[in-house]
Amino acid sequence: MPAAPGDGFEPALPGLYAGGPPAEFVPLLDAMAASVRPETLRTQLPLMAEADLRDVLPAVTVPTLLLWGERDARSPLTVARQFHEAIPGAELVVIPGAGHVSNLERPEEFNRAVREFCSAHS
Repeated sequence: MPAAPGDGFEPALPGLYAGGPPAEFVPLLDAMAASVRPETLRTQLPLMAEADLRDVLPAVTVPTLLLWGERDARSPLTVARQFHEAIPGAELVVIPGAGHVSNLERPEEFNRAVREFCSAHS
């Protein structure tokens, strides 16, 4: 289980990005960090870490897109493959060179995958 955060929140936690956060998003990440309530985060993180909904995944009946960063250290590709196998008809797209926050690290590839998925399922 992850350690409870201290009084501050660091949005560039180790493992979120394949490298560091993209420079153009640092002001946004700083603003987000300033608005985080440490007590709320201390409550939420353990709950999320302990949640195990594997038994629910086979019951998913809607089109499902799994977008995964190739270099995601927080949820590695082995987890992506487990989701892919458990959710009927799920589509897995791996974004090369991206970490856990692939939408910020590789926004073009992320958006392209979402658009293609939505176009195929509209």
